[in-house]
Amino acid sequence: IILMMKNEKTLIISSYAPPIVSGGPKILYNLFSQFPENSYSILTSFYNIDNVAAQKGNWLDGDYIFYDNLKVDRKKAINQAREDLNSEKNSLLSKIKFLMKGSSFFYFLFGFPIIFSQILMITRAVKRKIEIKSFKNILAISDYGPALISSYFISKKTKKPLILYIFDIYKGNFHPFPGNLLASIFEPRMFKLADKIIVTNEGTRDFYIERYGEGIKGKIEIIYNPVPLEGYDKEVSQYDPKPPYTILYTGSIYWAQARSIRNLIKAVNEIDSIDLKFKIYTPNPKDYLRKIGIEESEKVAISIASPKEIPQIQKEADILFLPLSWKTKSPGIIDTATPGKLTDYLLAGRPIMVHAPESSFLAKHAKGNAFAYVVDREDTNELQRGIIKIITDLKYSEEMMENAKKTFSENYEIHKNLEKLKIILKV
Repeated sequence: IILMMKNEKTLIISSYAPPIVSGGPKILYNLFSQFPENSYSILTSFYNIDNVAAQKGNWLDGDYIFYDNLKVDRKKAINQAREDLNSEKNSLLSKIKFLMKGSSFFYFLFGFPIIFSQILMITRAVKRKIEIKSFKNILAISDYGPALISSYFISKKTKKPLILYIFDIYKGNFHPFPGNLLASIFEPRMFKLADKIIVTNEGTRDFYIERYGEGIKGKIEIIYNPVPLEGYDKEVSQYDPKPPYTILYTGSIYWAQARSIRNLIKAVNEIDSIDLKFKIYTPNPKDYLRKIGIEESEKVAISIASPKEIPQIQKEADILFLPLSWKTKSPGIIDTATPGKLTDYLLAGRPIMVHAPESSFLAKHAKGNAFAYVVDREDTNELQRGIIKIITDLKYSEEMMENAKKTFSENYEIHKNLEKLKIILKV
């Protein structure tokens, strides 16, 4: 048993946290579920945890402090989720944030009030609910501004070491006004103040060295997105695809994936030579997906599953689809991203198809390690050729799957990355 003193805690400040089931929160769960529960506390948003996540996602065992609902702790949050976290009891702030998602006008009108009110709530929560002396460092998780900016101010005031965990780049991300302005102002300041900057791949590391110079290189540490072997540790059946063939995508869908998913849907709908289905498992509501051009059809099915169900679902697919989009408003994100689901796919024992721009780290990473069939241009015919090659050329697919296992073992194995994080956090 590892006994932790109060002054050995890490304060995690994140706008989005477990039990949210994808992206950064999923990686946070994978890592901190392996930490002693009294070694950290999470300061996060109550209203950013949607009902699906609250009921199907995994909660961490550490302390939760909700800056936008100081009366609720983790236990109460779980109980309230059964009633519906996103019921009419939601705050006005939460409703405005929902409106902002689909309207640049609402972003312009409410952007400043939303971001600054959250910064005030976070700093207020630290003052009222947290004995800052009991924390030895602050781990700030990248977001659209509130968590990062608040952490910067809290670190400056308290002199507690600031550690940045960059899942997605901040300046240069798709942050409508005023987020983009604030990122330009604060990113250089917080990078200068930070003791360490954690990134998820070499592409992001090189991106920031190019932006801020070689002097920042010593601060940057790479922690690859890990996943526990639980759920993936059982033997996978031999790859032997049979019709109807299944292409699978698991995870959230937003602007960074939507265009490429639509490309695949077009390719699947136009292929007549084989019996083919595209299955999507996502927490996104179908109404939202319909608005961005992703709909169910005879060949496309959309469902939802819990994190515990996903490994088996992935193992039953014939192709695992990993997309990043073209012509987005944040090419820097596309070029530096390592989707969290990549690690799942590497472990699933099924062939991977990457559909992402040639400039992206993901496409380069997949090509360099030969763990996926890569379609790095928007070409429906090439997608179709890739699908047919994967399910008919079994020797080729088996070699890809072996390379996937090797890539996972070399980079993404959880204990290697966990030890790196413990050293950074001095646990």
